[in-house]
Amino acid sequence: MATAVQQPGESSGSKRRRRRARREAREAVVNQNSGNGAHAEAKVEATGVVAIEPALEQAPQPEPDRADDLKDDFKDLLGQAVGLRLDAVSREFGRRDQMHVTALQNVTLDVGPCEFVAIVGPSGCGKSTLLSLMGGLDRPTTGHVYGAGLPLGELPDRELSDYRLQRVSTIFQTFNLIPSMTAEDNVALPLTLAGVEPEQRLKRARHLLALVGLEARAKTRAGRLSGGEQQKVAVARALANRPGLILADEPTGSLDSAAGEGVLALLEDLNRRGATLVLVTHDPEVARRASRVVRMIDGRAIELESGKPTVRSQDPIDPAPRMHWRDTLRVGLGGAGRRPLRSALTATGVAIGIAALSLIGALATGLQQALDAPALATSQVHQVAVYPVADARTPALDAATLATLSRLPHVRAAWGQMGMSGTFTSAGRALGTTSPVTPPAGELISLPPLGSSSALPTVTAGRLPSSDKATELLLSDSEAVALGFKSPAGAVGTQVKFTATSGALTPALTANQVKHPAPLTFIVVGIFSSDYMPAGSPGALAPNGVMRAYWSALAGPNGWRGGEYSSITLLADSGVSVGPLRNNVESLGFQTQTFGDQFRNFEDLLSKLRIALLGLAIVALLLACLGIANTMYTAVLERTKEIGVMKALGARSRDVMLLFLAEATGIGLAGGLIGALAAVGLGRLGNAAVDRLTQSVASTGFDVFRTDVPIVLVAIVLAIALSSVSGLLPALRAAMQDPSRALRYE
Repeated sequence: MATAVQQPGESSGSKRRRRRARREAREAVVNQNSGNGAHAEAKVEATGVVAIEPALEQAPQPEPDRADDLKDDFKDLLGQAVGLRLDAVSREFGRRDQMHVTALQNVTLDVGPCEFVAIVGPSGCGKSTLLSLMGGLDRPTTGHVYGAGLPLGELPDRELSDYRLQRVSTIFQTFNLIPSMTAEDNVALPLTLAGVEPEQRLKRARHLLALVGLEARAKTRAGRLSGGEQQKVAVARALANRPGLILADEPTGSLDSAAGEGVLALLEDLNRRGATLVLVTHDPEVARRASRVVRMIDGRAIELESGKPTVRSQDPIDPAPRMHWRDTLRVGLGGAGRRPLRSALTATGVAIGIAALSLIGALATGLQQALDAPALATSQVHQVAVYPVADARTPALDAATLATLSRLPHVRAAWGQMGMSGTFTSAGRALGTTSPVTPPAGELISLPPLGSSSALPTVTAGRLPSSDKATELLLSDSEAVALGFKSPAGAVGTQVKFTATSGALTPALTANQVKHPAPLTFIVVGIFSSDYMPAGSPGALAPNGVMRAYWSALAGPNGWRGGEYSSITLLADSGVSVGPLRNNVESLGFQTQTFGDQFRNFEDLLSKLRIALLGLAIVALLLACLGIANTMYTAVLERTKEIGVMKALGARSRDVMLLFLAEATGIGLAGGLIGALAAVGLGRLGNAAVDRLTQSVASTGFDVFRTDVPIVLVAIVLAIALSSVSGLLPALRAAMQDPSRALRYE
């Protein structure tokens, strides 16, 4: 059996002497280590590459006289040696509408277990194609390929992936590392595909990097390593899943002579351990390192010599475990992180659609709850304000009118607004006040009953009166300044005396003049804005019961005969009853005003806004889905070679599909979270704006946008579902990539 390609002018004796000298040198190193009693360790040679001292207990046993010398700390590098056989194999490329190229023609070849075979020949002669068939990356057009006793050309993709994962490793000329991953992650990738636990695969990855002398560069990204370092990482990765067959495609073609020599020495050591090694090269010097050489010319294998018989019936192996879902998510999300700007823009599109949908759901929920809220039932939304007719002789209403209106259907409560004009004096002075020369004039107006209406003013200091009969007063800020308080809040807790001069807000329009005054002393408990007073005039607000008692105290001595109410307010028992109640009041000849009309106009505006948001959400989600599909298609094109690498390492089509689906799901999840958070923020801003718009008809705020946890969760799940569906077709395209073509993609 020929062991090397003989150079012109070189005798067989010279060749044998050179081989004998190399073998004796290696044996000397082994004997030296054994003599020192040391465990054979990985030694860094002058080339900078770690050489592995031979031997594995589970590999084919070496000669008895060297068995004790061949020991080291790396006893788990290889699995069972794999034999190969090719029977009349041909491989053609090109479809019907493409030019046909015949890469291999009727090649028959045996490679025995533990054999080191070099395949030589010029570029384009079919060497790499032959290697792809041996590694299960491609299928023959005609003929049969057997590896480890398996008919590779007839295996389904699933079993062929198991063969690549557990039996064979390929070392590529261009390294085919994933640049964005660290050296450690690249070495651990086959272990990840095999479902190895994170702690174990991390330990083995570091173990293999130490073997090739790169433990210090474990955390460095592969794209930042030198060519020699990348090839060492590729060798370490090839050993990750303990292969029995190592296919090396021009392993020294991209390296300088020193780094190339180190890689060849490492491959020779692996072959001595028991690995079947097939090396493709166009360099005769490299081919001489093999025990057998096959020459390829124009797709044909010539100058063949008999190798060892192929073992077709080998020990079975258990079905390969596969990637855990956590690793699928991690690797998939890592793919999205390699294109941060594109992924961020795509996620933003999803976020816009999800935010719009979330706002629509929050708006629908918030409006329904606001309309059913107890506070709304006692607010001005359910109130009907009644005024005298325009041509009435006296622009005021009396107690008899209030009694009549209170008996109308659908009236829950009724009260009148009393107003008096008079003067205020501060009975109890406080620090920081100056007494005015003339007591300031103002108006004293009754508050709505505390238990019947929520349309109460907002105090800027202090509190509301404790009851309808408490002699407590809310003083306007302008009246407090008129009384001499430098700060309106300083009036809280002081006593103020009010002396009525007229039993109406406009004395000239009524006959209720005060001829016998009766001052009434109040305790100031709160300050409010003058904007709540009619026309912004200064004055104060007193409890409803106190005002009625004060009116009665003045009516007798001054001879008043009614006209105590400037307006009457009716509280309907429901929002639906507001309209019929208003019609009944108007049929009696009174003027009415319903503040609910304003709120309903606002509700109509929100309904139109809801439709607009729905349209925006649908458009945004459609654009987001297209963006995700475009992003994933682009990712498939950009990562075609990476897909080929993963399949060459043993990834199944299903694994590749799930990786890309995980990437699309990650983009959708990010978009959903951002959209949900944006919806929560916009909802709060919207509620604040609505509160300012509706404070004139209700004293309490309404959460028009109510973003509940279920709405947020549904929005996020929807984003994930839409993203997964959008990324499904690109993921299927990635899964269907042919590994041999993907590896040639540029």
